[in-house]
Amino acid sequence: MNRNAVLKIMPILVLLGISCGSKKSEIAVEEKPVAVTMDVIEARDLEIKSVYTGTLEGVKQAQIYASIPEAVVELPVPEGSYVKSGQPIIYLDKEGTYSHYNQSKAVFLDAEDNFEKMKKLYEQGAVSEQAYNGAKTGYDVASANYISARQQVELTSPINGVLTDLSVNLGEYVPLGVPLATIAQTDKMRMTLYVDGNSAANIGIGQTADINVDILGQGAPQFAGTVTEVSKSADLTTRLFKVELRVDNKNGMIKPGMFARAQLKIADLKSVLTAPREAVFSLEGVPKVFMVSGGRAVEKTVSVGESTREFTHIVSGLAQGDTVIVIGRNLVEDGSPVKIAVGNDTGGNETAPEPESGSES
Repeated sequence: MNRNAVLKIMPILVLLGISCGSKKSEIAVEEKPVAVTMDVIEARDLEIKSVYTGTLEGVKQAQIYASIPEAVVELPVPEGSYVKSGQPIIYLDKEGTYSHYNQSKAVFLDAEDNFEKMKKLYEQGAVSEQAYNGAKTGYDVASANYISARQQVELTSPINGVLTDLSVNLGEYVPLGVPLATIAQTDKMRMTLYVDGNSAANIGIGQTADINVDILGQGAPQFAGTVTEVSKSADLTTRLFKVELRVDNKNGMIKPGMFARAQLKIADLKSVLTAPREAVFSLEGVPKVFMVSGGRAVEKTVSVGESTREFTHIVSGLAQGDTVIVIGRNLVEDGSPVKIAVGNDTGGNETAPEPESGSES
């Protein structure tokens, strides 16, 4: 093909290209409206609750530690038993390298015998008061040393309660600085939470809480809890406030160390503007809703507060009576064509009259 023929054909090809491109553009911009439902911004009372997690402990709980690294020679009480204050839980080797039990016992018995003899002689006037006082002092010192040595090898419960954990076995040398046993009063349990300052300000002593406890084979049954303590100041490191709960456990279902979730009321909002929770979404950390204007979705930035399962507090950006997209909100973006379905029938062809776009606030 010669040069002149090519030059004659080129304008025709350009026109054909423009024409085809125009048709493609027309096809690309053809959009099908998304069926959506709307809801009205209304004033409501909101009871705001928050869920906190923690571990349950006996209302009074104590742990037993060893002060000398001797071997365990006897475990007289099985785990799960009720014990009394002062009852031996773990016996260590009295003749071990670090034990002074036998030596201190011998010294004590000798001092006790000497003191009894001196006491009789003093009462008879056969010895001086100074001699009597010296014998008594020797007896008191020997008695204190013997008691201390015995406490090192006879580890006793400091409180009445249930032996909930026993972490040593016969023949083992006990470690220092590690709890060997735990005794707890379990008829009532305690749960410690840590909450932010705003929440702490709205939590009061005597307030009730719903507590769900994970119990193997029983799911997460619910127990009633009561707030017994709210700290007056925050932890300097975490800036959180400690809240302590009491949980009744007369049936013995709850064991120390169980994981629990406590739901507490942290705010009671009266007559505040609200939107359905599913109508509010976040875009790059900014809360927004979709309204409708001119048959299209319009993205609207709002300021929000607390939320319940159903509603979100609208602080600003909307006015009472405004309407927002609820069902279908995930299917649209700013500028998408929409049709407002009658009722909740988002798949139907009927459409309701379009609401006004709403006021600026």
